[in-house]
Amino acid sequence: MVLSILFLSLTLMCIFTASAYALENGAKTANFTLSDLSGKNVSLADFKGKVVVLNFWATWCPPCRGEMPEFNEIDKAFKKSKDAVLLAVNMTDGARETKKKVKSFISKNKYGMHVLLDTEGKAAEAFDVRYLPSTFIIDANGMVSGQLVGGTTMETVMKMVSEAK
Repeated sequence: MVLSILFLSLTLMCIFTASAYALENGAKTANFTLSDLSGKNVSLADFKGKVVVLNFWATWCPPCRGEMPEFNEIDKAFKKSKDAVLLAVNMTDGARETKKKVKSFISKNKYGMHVLLDTEGKAAEAFDVRYLPSTFIIDANGMVSGQLVGGTTMETVMKMVSEAK
Protein backbone atom coordinates (compact mmCIF):
# COMPACT_ATOMS: atom_id res chain seq x y z
CA MET A 1 0.00 0.00 0.00
CA VAL A 2 2.77 2.44 0.96
CA LEU A 3 4.70 1.58 -2.19
CA SER A 4 1.59 2.14 -4.32
CA ILE A 5 1.06 5.59 -2.80
CA LEU A 6 4.73 6.45 -3.22
CA PHE A 7 4.67 5.33 -6.86
CA LEU A 8 1.50 7.32 -7.55
CA SER A 9 2.98 10.40 -5.86
CA LEU A 10 6.18 10.20 -7.89
CA THR A 11 4.25 9.67 -11.12
CA LEU A 12 2.04 12.69 -10.48
CA MET A 13 5.04 14.79 -9.50
CA CYS A 14 6.75 13.93 -12.80
CA ILE A 15 3.64 14.77 -14.79
CA PHE A 16 3.06 18.12 -13.10
CA THR A 17 6.68 19.21 -13.07
CA ALA A 18 7.32 18.44 -16.73
CA SER A 19 8.02 21.53 -18.76
CA ALA A 20 5.04 22.99 -20.54
CA TYR A 21 7.40 24.18 -23.24
CA ALA A 22 7.95 21.76 -26.04
CA LEU A 23 11.05 23.20 -27.67
CA GLU A 24 13.84 25.14 -26.07
CA ASN A 25 14.30 28.74 -27.12
CA GLY A 26 17.10 28.80 -29.68
CA ALA A 27 16.06 25.45 -31.16
CA LYS A 28 16.06 25.16 -34.96
CA THR A 29 12.54 24.64 -36.24
CA ALA A 30 11.57 21.76 -38.49
CA ASN A 31 9.86 22.57 -41.76
CA PHE A 32 6.30 21.38 -42.37
CA THR A 33 3.78 21.74 -45.17
CA LEU A 34 0.04 22.02 -44.52
CA SER A 35 -3.01 22.97 -46.58
CA ASP A 36 -4.77 26.24 -45.89
CA LEU A 37 -8.54 26.74 -45.98
CA SER A 38 -8.46 27.26 -49.76
CA GLY A 39 -6.52 24.00 -50.30
CA LYS A 40 -3.18 25.67 -51.09
CA ASN A 41 -0.06 24.01 -49.65
CA VAL A 42 1.91 26.29 -47.34
CA SER A 43 5.33 25.49 -45.87
CA LEU A 44 7.02 27.11 -42.93
CA ALA A 45 10.07 27.43 -45.20
CA ASP A 46 8.03 29.77 -47.44
CA PHE A 47 8.61 32.45 -44.81
CA LYS A 48 12.38 32.08 -44.43
CA GLY A 49 13.90 35.45 -43.53
CA LYS A 50 10.73 36.64 -41.75
CA VAL A 51 9.64 36.47 -38.15
CA VAL A 52 6.77 33.98 -37.91
CA VAL A 53 4.14 33.73 -35.19
CA LEU A 54 2.83 30.17 -35.17
CA ASN A 55 -0.35 29.71 -33.15
CA PHE A 56 -1.74 26.20 -32.57
CA TRP A 57 -5.47 26.29 -31.79
CA ALA A 58 -8.88 24.61 -32.13
CA THR A 59 -12.45 25.92 -32.29
CA TRP A 60 -13.50 23.70 -29.35
CA CYS A 61 -10.82 25.24 -27.09
CA PRO A 62 -12.22 28.15 -24.97
CA PRO A 63 -8.84 29.90 -24.42
CA CYS A 64 -8.15 29.56 -28.16
CA ARG A 65 -11.46 31.18 -29.05
CA GLY A 66 -10.79 33.87 -26.45
CA GLU A 67 -7.48 34.93 -27.98
CA MET A 68 -8.61 34.83 -31.62
CA PRO A 69 -9.74 38.50 -31.75
CA GLU A 70 -6.25 39.46 -30.52
CA PHE A 71 -4.62 37.29 -33.18
CA ASN A 72 -6.86 38.81 -35.83
CA GLU A 73 -5.57 42.25 -34.82
CA ILE A 74 -1.98 40.93 -34.82
CA ASP A 75 -2.54 39.61 -38.34
CA LYS A 76 -3.85 43.00 -39.50
CA ALA A 77 -0.81 44.75 -37.99
CA PHE A 78 1.59 42.30 -39.69
CA LYS A 79 -0.11 42.68 -43.07
CA LYS A 80 0.20 46.45 -42.76
CA SER A 81 3.83 46.56 -41.55
CA LYS A 82 5.09 43.41 -43.36
CA ASP A 83 7.40 42.90 -40.32
CA ALA A 84 6.22 39.37 -39.58
CA VAL A 85 3.61 36.79 -40.52
CA LEU A 86 0.98 34.95 -38.50
CA LEU A 87 0.14 31.32 -39.24
CA ALA A 88 -2.87 30.01 -37.30
CA VAL A 89 -2.44 26.22 -37.25
CA ASN A 90 -5.73 24.50 -36.54
CA MET A 91 -5.66 21.04 -35.00
CA THR A 92 -8.05 19.51 -37.57
CA ASP A 93 -8.56 15.91 -36.49
CA GLY A 94 -11.54 15.22 -38.79
CA ALA A 95 -13.88 14.34 -35.93
CA ARG A 96 -14.01 16.92 -33.16
CA GLU A 97 -12.45 19.53 -35.47
CA THR A 98 -13.24 19.54 -39.19
CA LYS A 99 -12.38 21.83 -42.07
CA LYS A 100 -16.08 22.76 -42.31
CA LYS A 101 -16.19 23.80 -38.62
CA VAL A 102 -13.00 25.82 -39.00
CA LYS A 103 -14.22 27.59 -42.16
CA SER A 104 -17.53 28.40 -40.47
CA PHE A 105 -15.80 29.75 -37.34
CA ILE A 106 -13.40 31.95 -39.34
CA SER A 107 -16.19 33.23 -41.63
CA LYS A 108 -18.70 33.87 -38.83
CA ASN A 109 -16.16 35.92 -36.90
CA LYS A 110 -14.83 37.68 -40.02
CA TYR A 111 -11.23 36.76 -39.24
CA GLY A 112 -8.69 37.36 -41.99
CA MET A 113 -5.73 35.39 -40.67
CA HIS A 114 -4.01 32.65 -42.65
CA VAL A 115 -5.35 29.36 -41.26
CA LEU A 116 -3.50 26.11 -41.87
CA LEU A 117 -5.07 22.70 -41.24
CA ASP A 118 -2.92 20.19 -39.35
CA THR A 119 -5.01 17.16 -40.32
CA GLU A 120 -2.32 14.61 -39.45
CA GLY A 121 -0.75 16.38 -36.47
CA LYS A 122 2.57 16.77 -38.32
CA ALA A 123 3.18 20.40 -37.38
CA ALA A 124 2.05 19.82 -33.80
CA GLU A 125 4.43 16.87 -33.59
CA ALA A 126 7.31 18.87 -35.07
CA PHE A 127 6.81 21.51 -32.36
CA ASP A 128 5.94 18.94 -29.68
CA VAL A 129 2.71 20.81 -28.89
CA ARG A 130 1.31 19.56 -25.59
CA TYR A 131 -1.37 22.13 -24.81
CA LEU A 132 -3.75 24.40 -26.69
CA PRO A 133 -3.38 27.16 -27.39
CA SER A 134 0.39 27.19 -27.93
CA THR A 135 2.19 30.01 -29.68
CA PHE A 136 5.74 30.00 -31.02
CA ILE A 137 7.74 33.01 -32.16
CA ILE A 138 10.25 32.01 -34.83
CA ASP A 139 13.01 34.45 -35.75
CA ALA A 140 14.15 35.22 -39.29
CA ASN A 141 16.79 32.48 -39.03
CA GLY A 142 14.20 29.79 -38.28
CA MET A 143 15.01 29.52 -34.58
CA VAL A 144 12.45 29.48 -31.76
CA SER A 145 12.86 32.80 -29.98
CA GLY A 146 9.88 32.52 -27.67
CA GLN A 147 6.80 30.52 -26.84
CA LEU A 148 3.58 30.88 -24.93
CA VAL A 149 1.30 28.20 -23.54
CA GLY A 150 -2.29 29.23 -22.92
CA GLY A 151 -4.22 32.29 -24.00
CA THR A 152 -2.26 35.45 -24.70
CA THR A 153 -2.66 39.07 -25.74
CA MET A 154 -1.60 41.19 -28.67
CA GLU A 155 0.67 43.20 -26.38
CA THR A 156 2.58 40.12 -25.25
CA VAL A 157 2.95 38.67 -28.75
CA MET A 158 4.04 42.00 -30.26
CA LYS A 159 6.68 42.43 -27.54
CA MET A 160 8.04 38.95 -28.27
CA VAL A 161 8.05 39.63 -32.02
CA SER A 162 9.96 42.86 -31.40
CA GLU A 163 12.53 40.90 -29.36
CA ALA A 164 12.85 38.32 -32.17
CA LYS A 165 13.90 40.91 -34.78
